[in-house]
Amino acid sequence: MNKVEQAWRTIDEYLTSTRYAVREPGNGAPIEKNFQDIVEKRIIPKLRSLESPIMNHERLDELTTALKERRLIPATPFLMAFGNPYTRRPGFFSCYPLGWVEDSLADIEAMRHKMRTIYMSGGGAGIDLSRLRPKGSPVDAGQGIASGPVGFLPDFDAVTGTTNQGGRRRGALLVQMDWNHPDIVEYVKVKNFNSRLNKFIQTLPAEERPAQSPHLSNMNISVNAFGDFWEQRELIGLIAQNMWATGDPGLLFIDNMLKYSPLRAEDEPRFSNPCGEYLASAGSACNLITVNAARLAREVFDEMAGQNGGFAWSEKPQWSDEFCRRFWKRLSETSALACFLGNLVLEFDEGYPLEEIRQKTQSIKPVGVGMSGFHTALLLAFRGRVDYGSPEAQDFARTTQAFLTMGTLKLSAELSDLTGHVYENRNYWSTHLKELSETIAESPADEDSRVEIDILADWVQARGGFYNSLTTSQAPTGSVSVFLRNIDTGIEPFYALEVNRRVRDSEKGWTEFVLEPVELVDLFKQFPDFKERAAAQTALKLSPREQLGMLAAFQRHCHTGVSKTINLPSDATTEDIENLIIESRDLRLKGFTVYRDSSLDGIISVADQQKQEQSTSMIDIGGDRESRTFTAKSHNLTAHITLTHDEQKNIREVFVSAGDVGASINSIFTALGMIISVALREVPGLFDRLVKVLNKVGMGDRFIVHTRMCKTPVVGNSLPQVIGRLMTLRREYLRKGQLDEVPAERGSYDLCPECHELTMRREGSCRKCDRCGFSTC
Repeated sequence: MNKVEQAWRTIDEYLTSTRYAVREPGNGAPIEKNFQDIVEKRIIPKLRSLESPIMNHERLDELTTALKERRLIPATPFLMAFGNPYTRRPGFFSCYPLGWVEDSLADIEAMRHKMRTIYMSGGGAGIDLSRLRPKGSPVDAGQGIASGPVGFLPDFDAVTGTTNQGGRRRGALLVQMDWNHPDIVEYVKVKNFNSRLNKFIQTLPAEERPAQSPHLSNMNISVNAFGDFWEQRELIGLIAQNMWATGDPGLLFIDNMLKYSPLRAEDEPRFSNPCGEYLASAGSACNLITVNAARLAREVFDEMAGQNGGFAWSEKPQWSDEFCRRFWKRLSETSALACFLGNLVLEFDEGYPLEEIRQKTQSIKPVGVGMSGFHTALLLAFRGRVDYGSPEAQDFARTTQAFLTMGTLKLSAELSDLTGHVYENRNYWSTHLKELSETIAESPADEDSRVEIDILADWVQARGGFYNSLTTSQAPTGSVSVFLRNIDTGIEPFYALEVNRRVRDSEKGWTEFVLEPVELVDLFKQFPDFKERAAAQTALKLSPREQLGMLAAFQRHCHTGVSKTINLPSDATTEDIENLIIESRDLRLKGFTVYRDSSLDGIISVADQQKQEQSTSMIDIGGDRESRTFTAKSHNLTAHITLTHDEQKNIREVFVSAGDVGASINSIFTALGMIISVALREVPGLFDRLVKVLNKVGMGDRFIVHTRMCKTPVVGNSLPQVIGRLMTLRREYLRKGQLDEVPAERGSYDLCPECHELTMRREGSCRKCDRCGFSTC
């Protein structure tokens, strides 16, 4: 067994034993050892036990083969609970948009109960606080005042953070609220507190860090944008500022959610799940199935290479066109199998945490087929010569999504013909199929594909709809992508071509290894130039507009949402984000989230490690003093910090200028520098105590300083913190002449529930631990 295979087997067995396996009722020991055990010993026998009008045993054989060979995979709750004879709370679905929280304590308590029940069955929830009365409103016949929607966020966060499925899957929550709610400003700013708390937690010894994640870190928040929202430039600017600082809030474009949804208006498709890919009716279940685009693309590549004497890597005319035709045909066929699996899951009269969810879900029959490993497919289709994010890649993405959708609709039409059930929405489907036909006509697809889409259009004219209310949804595919052996999860670009992971072994402690893309690693070794082209289009090398274009390309033919965060470089400004928000308006997007590299407290930008030090030259200030000035920047303030030292390499004076912020604020920082300077001159031994005090000062306004003294920027949650860290760094630098290798601070935002480090960063619309690989999706 080679090193690559061993690494994937290690994490497969680790995830199975810790999260997915059925356990012995007595001692909790895992019964299943790996993904193959889960599929072959539990899931397939359970599927074969179903007696249903939609059962097709020949197709079931094709489905079971696809599952075994990792061509498709259901979502995490299904893998955990389906066919488990011991569990008393089976849950087969990922997420549940629960709709509005009504304006009474009884309804708030009822929502908490629904959330807890859902979390115990392995799902996540989405709630809307728009109907809660504003802060300060009278309650109890004027005898008291309301705390407002924001006042209830810690309560909902606590339910989410403390409820899980046997310790194997944490709760996840999205909270949404209308832009015109009176408390919207307080709501938009609410996540800033979390970054300050995280920075404090980072100062604690590892053994003293809390096991639970910090305040409000168990939820994403989003603003419902609609109507006159686009005229509110001040509010948009405030949203952009907080996106810059923390990544929250996101935006949900309610007008587009209603206009471009297969769900009828009376079913109100305006509510979101935690990751933003399932935008649907309140009280319905997110029924996700993922197709492994990477595996299918590699099968096509090997097939073509074998038929043509291994020419596949040469420059042969029309090679990519033929590859695309074969890949799209295989993708369409596999997406039909995925849709079939989703409908079988709906047919089981179990796996629903609440009766109202069972009734709603079985009435509208939603299935959300998406894909993982898209970037691998793009690389193989064009041999790395089409960059992720380019116009050609956007065309490929749009057409790939069209074929995936077409396959699911063919299956849905077949089931409708078989059962007589139709979810009617003729106007939507007629327009949708016309757009699918236009995309396929503009592609190098074969004539058979054009005929198939025409047949579907005729079906809609006759029936008005399909068996399912919707069939496609693009999830972030967190942990399940590991079982598919993809590190380019969902439709995201590669973050890196090699990913370091570590897992805990009960006997050996932590085991570290490297994951590489299993469908590409041999080609990378054989063709180094191919690997170079792939490395040149990883996530941090893409422009925000390229990413926005890819998001729009996938959204065009996806029935619900696309979970894709726009990754920004650390030096992006609030104005950049504001412009992206405005641009997104005309792209038919249903949601918008950004993550600025280094935005969350403690995260260090990879791109910024190479930047030049922004400081003045050495200044002689008299005989035995020399100084250096450093520039510290936040999103709204630039400050200059001058540190002087004596011949013994001791820091003796600190001078602070806060720039053009007014005389009063400047005098405060000047006084701060003078006080530190007096203390250091009179009692040099106070240095460590002064630094300790400065490091405790957090104000939620993140500062960054680039310096050649170390390989990573200096980051602080306030100007005093930056001063304290610069003092320490400067002293060490002076005493050593130069610092030894300074390890980059680990990206951190949330405490990882697995390894208990502050190493959870956002990836797509979920969060992933950079240290052990734990994912919230």
